Amino acid sequence: MSVHLHVRSCYTLLQSTLTVAKIAAAAKRCGYTAVALTDKHVMHGAMAFYHACKKEQIKPIFGMEVDVLEKDDVYGFVLLAKNDHGYQNLMKLSTWLNTGEETRTLDLDTLAFYAKDCIVITNGDQNQMETLIVKEELDLLRHWLKVCQAQFADFYVAVSRNDSGLMQKKNPVLKQLCKELGIPYTALSRVYFEYAEDEESYKTLCAIDQGVSLQDKMLNYSPRRYFRSPAEMQALYEDEELAMSDHIAAMCNVEMSFPKAVLPKFHNKYGVSSEEFLRSLCQKGLQKRMQFQTISDVYQQRLDYELDVIIRMQYADYFLIVWDFIRFAKTQHIYIGPGRGSAAGSLVAYCLGITHVDPIRYHLLFERFLNPERISMPDIDTDFPDNRRDEVIRYVEELYGKHRVSHIITFNTLAAKQVLRDVGKAMEINPRQIDRLCKLVPNVLKATLDFAYHNEPRFKEIINNGETMGRLYAVARKLEGLPRHASLHAAGIVFSNEDIEQVCPLIDVDEGVCATQFTMEYLEELGLIKMDFLGLRNLTIIDEIVQHINAASDQKLDIMHIPLDDPKTYALIRAVDTVGVFQLESEGMKNLIRKMQPKSFEDIVATIALFRPGPMENIPEYLDRRAHPEKVDYIHPSLQPILQNTYGIMIYQEQIMQVAQTMAGFTLGKADNLRKAISKKKGDELQKMREEFIQGALQKGYTEALAQRVYALIMKFANYGFNRSHSVAYGMIAYQLAYLKANAPLYFFNSLLNSVIGSETKTSEYVFEARKRRIQILLPDVNRSCNQYVIEENALRFPFVGIKGIGSAVSSQIVEERKKKGQFRDFFDFTARMNGNKIGKKTIEILIYAGALDCFKFARASLMASLDDALRYADLVKIEDVDQVLFDFDLVSKPAMTVVKDNAAIRAEKEKEAIGFYLSRHPIADVRSKMGRELPVLVSLPKHKGRYVKFVCLIDRCRQYRTKNGDMMMFVVGSDETGKFDLVCMPNIYRQHADDLVKGTYLYVEGIVDKETSCLVKKLTKIERE
Repeated sequence: MSVHLHVRSCYTLLQSTLTVAKIAAAAKRCGYTAVALTDKHVMHGAMAFYHACKKEQIKPIFGMEVDVLEKDDVYGFVLLAKNDHGYQNLMKLSTWLNTGEETRTLDLDTLAFYAKDCIVITNGDQNQMETLIVKEELDLLRHWLKVCQAQFADFYVAVSRNDSGLMQKKNPVLKQLCKELGIPYTALSRVYFEYAEDEESYKTLCAIDQGVSLQDKMLNYSPRRYFRSPAEMQALYEDEELAMSDHIAAMCNVEMSFPKAVLPKFHNKYGVSSEEFLRSLCQKGLQKRMQFQTISDVYQQRLDYELDVIIRMQYADYFLIVWDFIRFAKTQHIYIGPGRGSAAGSLVAYCLGITHVDPIRYHLLFERFLNPERISMPDIDTDFPDNRRDEVIRYVEELYGKHRVSHIITFNTLAAKQVLRDVGKAMEINPRQIDRLCKLVPNVLKATLDFAYHNEPRFKEIINNGETMGRLYAVARKLEGLPRHASLHAAGIVFSNEDIEQVCPLIDVDEGVCATQFTMEYLEELGLIKMDFLGLRNLTIIDEIVQHINAASDQKLDIMHIPLDDPKTYALIRAVDTVGVFQLESEGMKNLIRKMQPKSFEDIVATIALFRPGPMENIPEYLDRRAHPEKVDYIHPSLQPILQNTYGIMIYQEQIMQVAQTMAGFTLGKADNLRKAISKKKGDELQKMREEFIQGALQKGYTEALAQRVYALIMKFANYGFNRSHSVAYGMIAYQLAYLKANAPLYFFNSLLNSVIGSETKTSEYVFEARKRRIQILLPDVNRSCNQYVIEENALRFPFVGIKGIGSAVSSQIVEERKKKGQFRDFFDFTARMNGNKIGKKTIEILIYAGALDCFKFARASLMASLDDALRYADLVKIEDVDQVLFDFDLVSKPAMTVVKDNAAIRAEKEKEAIGFYLSRHPIADVRSKMGRELPVLVSLPKHKGRYVKFVCLIDRCRQYRTKNGDMMMFVVGSDETGKFDLVCMPNIYRQHADDLVKGTYLYVEGIVDKETSCLVKKLTKIERE
């Protein structure tokens, strides 16, 4: 028998096609009893490997492949952990190699320091060791082996690559030398892919990694490195070499029994215990929340109960750590979100200022957050403005230590489109063909190549049309899903009292940004508690708006204390004016709001909970009961207090828990266990819970029929019931944004537009929305624009960086020049000064097309016609000094402007090219005025609902649709200077005008406004452009 001791997984990025699960499965299939995982310099797969091997009943051997630099020569080694100490040393070594400000190079002494409790094997890869063997430089080889023998307690030499004719001849020389020196040797077959026929996909992966084609002679890959069976190994290696691999495997016994990580101790300045300090803070916080009035028993008893549970579960430090970094954020004037997820159900969190939602007022349950009947980690997620999140993370890193606070790694994979592009490039397939193929991959979540092949006929047709495309598909399928590069979890941060590499190796994913090498699902079992520090763009917008308001007014706005019954806010929401409002701006949500017509904060909370994949089924019933109270059925009078707010329908998880408590006498902790068992479909546990529920209901006097009916409803709703705590917390953010939009629209749109600079689609949409509120968006101006939108009276000035081709560097140069030497006096002054700043002709042309030079009072066509003269003038007045550029404008006279009249259509199109949409004047406005009739603008069409209308528009987007009868129809999005409107072209209209229904066409439309957002087209006429 034998054991594979050198196996790379796909976590040696782009250098192996083996997933961790495949390694364990291959070992099982081949009849091995053990297998090693030895990725190069990293241990990303170690925990997944441990679980995969346990599942397959295979012994896991944990290792790592490393390179050592000695006297400018690279030598390779494989390290295998003998025990838990050896495994921890590997984690420390991997952390040392992958963190720090500079790239670290391993030398032999450093390796010896970390290799304690590890077996060290020469890895036989393409390095100096192999060169010495091939050239039979025996003196140098002997010296090197003796040095290694002296450094390492358990040192072995690898007999490798016996599948190579050359190495079959050279390896006996190496073995003879080992015998002379008394160094044991072992068979070591490097494994990078599963089956021999996988070599092409492995070779392609190497080509992707190296950025070359498969035909490139410089492509470096290792052939024949597949997972050989014991019989194949026996055919290549001698029995003693194979037996030694078994012996080494027997020496490796990692138990994973080392101590888990624990949370840091929070040190308070009073020297009291964390438990005492937490109680004191909470009591003071409750007094403050109650505005120093008498505290009711309901609040005091709830606080005492929560504190008892938290302290009993030993989570006092957890709450204090969160309290402390939120306290820091507030001292730095960083806006904190009202809360997120189940933590909003904790009164302790509310008293500490961690959340800003009163759990008693909003009927939120602590047990949904921290269940006293199930040992579970607390999970407090905190939202920060996305531009200030890093400040808080830096604070905790400095406070607890850099390697005791860490981000969490994630991996971006070779998804369907990416793998087609990468493999296509390696195979040198025409990029246009690949683009065409990628566009046919359906835009659905996690679409796979197989999904595209079976659901998109044109995709299948291309794949089946010729050998090349078939080969592309076959290789791409094998590589699909493999990790491509490391990234960071959007929010997760873990903490430890000791260096995290004691339980999990670390890696710098970005410069100075340290992350765990294990992905999130393995951290909790290692004792690492995750806290989410989420950067929310919406909080940045809220924060900026409030700062602007408070800077301009003596009366300061506290966004956490705005009235929750503001008429303007609800009028805005009911009017579905929710573009830019968190949670409320999608089309589906807008449709729900139209039907709901929210009148209270509770309605907003319900709207957020209902607009989810599962609860959506309840929307018609919910709306019907809301409109007709006589139809409400509470099932039993005792459930009315729980279900009253939702008209007898279970929408929230908390309601399910309260029903189980009321009817069956479950504690809330046990009720949460029921909710979790249903969501995870735990059959045995569910049967037991059902019996207990019915028995408990019978004991409380309910009938068995009623108990079974209610339990069936619980089963139905618990599958997708939404966390009310989350709904309330996010409803608060939605309300705050709606309030600011309703009461401070200018500041709202200023911050909103700044948040989407660089996105043409969003900018265009928000500009339309701003104009609806009579907020003018002014063209960019070289004498007024900056890097962001700025407020000018009741208007917003378009920024330089919103112009295509004008990056932040050019923008900053213009602003800096303006600050230093004053405003630009005219076109020639601007051209000379900016040309001196290395801004060339093409950039100035873009600024002209965007309207940024309109301030010089010449037509854009004149500016373009005069540009070459202006650049020549700039050269003549420029005086180059040693380290600066000076100008003498008295040297020559300014040339005369070449006067050319603008063509309105060309001017509009060039402006659209530069900015991404029509900003100054939409061409359809000119079309409308030339038609000489009173035609309505698109923004006014909803007022004509149910009536026949005539209007003009420009086609923005078209989408074909096949009716149930098989006829083709089309949905068209038309636009004008005021907004967008949907046009529904039924099959009869589509057949007549199919050639005209393309993006960019001007249309004269007649039809009926059947909905507030769409028109059923009855008549169409294409308007020819001039």
